[in-house]
Amino acid sequence: MQPSKCEVCGGEVEFRQEGSTQGYFCKCCDWALVTTYIPQIQLDETTYEVFVTGGDYRNEQQVKAVSTASGLNFLAARKLLQLERSMVFQGEASKVKEVRETLANVGLHLEINPEFPY
Repeated sequence: MQPSKCEVCGGEVEFRQEGSTQGYFCKCCDWALVTTYIPQIQLDETTYEVFVTGGDYRNEQQVKAVSTASGLNFLAARKLLQLERSMVFQGEASKVKEVRETLANVGLHLEINPEFPY
């Protein structure tokens, strides 16, 4: 049931989702009808593995991105990029999403196992 008018002042209400809260908020006063919202990615308990393929160990941006994703220092990250395929991260879905964005932003090709639905 979607409220069309504020129960307090009769003003227009709008639906908003902010962080882990969602609900209807009055545009005129401080009335709200809210509930908890937990995105599916935060409920996912799967452990994912992120692999980099075809990186360039001479590309400083790619080495830095692998370093950030893996938690390794620059030299260790460079060695990972010298491999044809290397695992750079293992963890939960919300962190995998961040790692994927970091690596993709510098042009690295990724494989995520199991299949990553986000």
